[in-house]
Amino acid sequence: MKEYQVLAEKIVSLLGGKENIEQVVHCATRLRFVLKNESNIKEEELKNVSGVVGVNSTATQYQVIIGSHVNQVFAEIINLGVKNGDTASENTVNQPQKEASILSRIVDTITGCMTPMIPALTAAGMIKVILSLSTTFNWLSNESETYRILDIIGDGAFYFMPILLAIFASRKFKVNTSIAVIVIGVLLHPNFTSWVATGESISFIGLPIQGVGYAASVIPALLTVWMMSYIETFVDKITPKALKIILNPTLVLLISAPLALIVIGPLGNYAGMGLAWFINLLEGQLGFVMVAVLAAAMPFIVMTGMHHALTPIFVASFAATGTESLILVAQVCANLAQGGATFAVALKSKNKSVKSLASAAGISAIMGITEPALYGVTMKYKKPLIAAAISAGVAGCFAGLVHVTLYVPQNSIMALLGFSGDKGTTNIIFGVIMMLISVVASFILSYLLTSDADLEQ
Repeated sequence: MKEYQVLAEKIVSLLGGKENIEQVVHCATRLRFVLKNESNIKEEELKNVSGVVGVNSTATQYQVIIGSHVNQVFAEIINLGVKNGDTASENTVNQPQKEASILSRIVDTITGCMTPMIPALTAAGMIKVILSLSTTFNWLSNESETYRILDIIGDGAFYFMPILLAIFASRKFKVNTSIAVIVIGVLLHPNFTSWVATGESISFIGLPIQGVGYAASVIPALLTVWMMSYIETFVDKITPKALKIILNPTLVLLISAPLALIVIGPLGNYAGMGLAWFINLLEGQLGFVMVAVLAAAMPFIVMTGMHHALTPIFVASFAATGTESLILVAQVCANLAQGGATFAVALKSKNKSVKSLASAAGISAIMGITEPALYGVTMKYKKPLIAAAISAGVAGCFAGLVHVTLYVPQNSIMALLGFSGDKGTTNIIFGVIMMLISVVASFILSYLLTSDADLEQ
């Protein structure tokens, strides 16, 4: 559409032109630019462009928050000749970047690897919701062929998650993608999996291999591909130029796969078990405090872009237990609270453009995408942000006290369909109460706190 083309042209221009842009990728709501020189940005003008919700500068990227139509704007930016980071050559020379802390680099790496997986996890989660509803209301028997096929479809994204991670991590660590997929594929090979299931001892050249199943795991794949980045560099240095095309991939595979089986995979497995143990500890007797704090703090975590760094934690929880009672529950509270506060602004404001923006942003927030509400409404008027944080904290405290549990990975109003599980009807009722507290309390508090003068800013 013409409006997306105009918006793309304005963004590129205010970022210093396409000659100042190394490449661009996007997530659910943000354009993520790698720039040559951030001093060329006209930031204040960019913030005021209609269609730009906000901006966020990190150690490695300059992020422009667009909203749910980011795909269309991204396509127009690519049409302008800006390099698509998802298809950039593995041999692209690394651009100069701001000095980043170790924590920033870790968060950026995890975000880069995990964010592209979110659509697959969301889709798989919705399939699980359908299956849960089908058994709850006796639509399908869990013995029927249709149910079993749907179950396989729903499990696919989780079972093969290490493969997806291999693809995205290989781009982040500048590793040959095909070799990375093969190495991680070894961990999931049916013969290896069935061998592990027998309980027999396994070894390679006399070195023991721990009998571990790697389906739906996160950390082993990330650590393995990270290790491969060093192995590839080492192999490239020692192989003769004339034989590189044959020796390089062969040696990388022969070194990486055994190391993954013998050392890295088991270490990653222990790390995952430790992470699951830590999550269980947080969800213990003082779990209500953790859920409340995390729910109240979630808007500020989203501002930094670090919310995607939490993905491996709730994924590890689902992989280990099939449930989640901390991060996603807190995100549901925070997202619905943002929606409630934004709807209050839409109702109270007398400005038609504010009403329109707030209404659309509120719908987006309750569907799990809060950046339009956060940057376009609640943060702008401040008091709705405070109201949303307080309400999310109260809802999170309630959820922690009664141990609200999610059986599918959802962080929006669709979580309503994910409360059905082993805990039965009680968990569904508590989940609904939690969601109502989030929306209603935030709406009322925001409406009462926000004056007409606040909305005229």
